[in-house]
Amino acid sequence: MIDRDFVVAQFRRYVDGFDQSEEGVRLKYAHSLRVSALCEEIAASLDLSSADRDLAWLIGVLHDIGRFEQLREYHTFVDYRSMDHAKYGAHYLFADGHIRDFLADEANDDLICTAIDQHNVYQLRDGLTLRQRLFCQIIRDADKLDIFRVYVMYLQQGKNIWHTDLDDFEKQAVSPAVLAQAQQKKLIRTQDKKNFIDFYIGALCLYFDLNYPKSRELAWEQGYYGKLLAFHSQNAESEAALEEIRRLVRE
Repeated sequence: MIDRDFVVAQFRRYVDGFDQSEEGVRLKYAHSLRVSALCEEIAASLDLSSADRDLAWLIGVLHDIGRFEQLREYHTFVDYRSMDHAKYGAHYLFADGHIRDFLADEANDDLICTAIDQHNVYQLRDGLTLRQRLFCQIIRDADKLDIFRVYVMYLQQGKNIWHTDLDDFEKQAVSPAVLAQAQQKKLIRTQDKKNFIDFYIGALCLYFDLNYPKSRELAWEQGYYGKLLAFHSQNAESEAALEEIRRLVRE
């Protein structure tokens, strides 16, 4: 049995070791707790046992633990400009042994490590067991659901969240490779994104990678994804691409 109060207290103690004046530290702490609640909600919708709901919740709390060191070391959350935060988090918890700061029982170490390591990859690695894949998909869905909220919050604040070209972003053309992937209802590869509209479409296409009915239901209930989907471009070709994505999403 997982002692949730203990886990949260230990997580808070870890986060307290970072500069609390950094907005990113506060945001990632809150994000982690929101994702943990979403993990539990998705797990419950799948009729998982109480122990497995606890496990999904724990993975949610710890999935982004690598973000805090990433921010301190590189002052960014952009992995391709710094380090893979998921790989670092898995290393910190398991290679360095800090999972024992949160959980005494070793029985699910491999499962937890795999879910954290794989939560941000473009595609889950081959060879996962059905149980590993289940928990990987739960954390990936829950993470995306709160990422929609984060994107809306930053965009409303006028922040350049993707650190890319914002000049005349409402008139930018979609890159052909991005459009092709979107039309196939795929995640957009980072290396193919060239400008703001490419990254925006990449955010919309996260929806196509949601695995469970409850995840898709929550995406609409929360309202953030709908706000992202409501963006319109002044570039005719880009607007046509956005309209096609709206149609594919609503099918």
